[in-house]
Amino acid sequence: MKTFITAALLTATVLSAPAMAFSVSTNNLIPNLSFPEPVQEPVTQSQTKPGK
Repeated sequence: MKTFITAALLTATVLSAPAMAFSVSTNNLIPNLSFPEPVQEPVTQSQTKPGK
């Protein structure tokens, strides 16, 4: 089992080396999570009474 894991790791390293050498852009892999600023609403009398 150790031999298989070692062989798989070496194979993955060798196959990923060209991609790393060409500096493949990874900016699009993770989406941009920017949220807009919340808008404050005016407080009215009906919003201040709990339970309604």
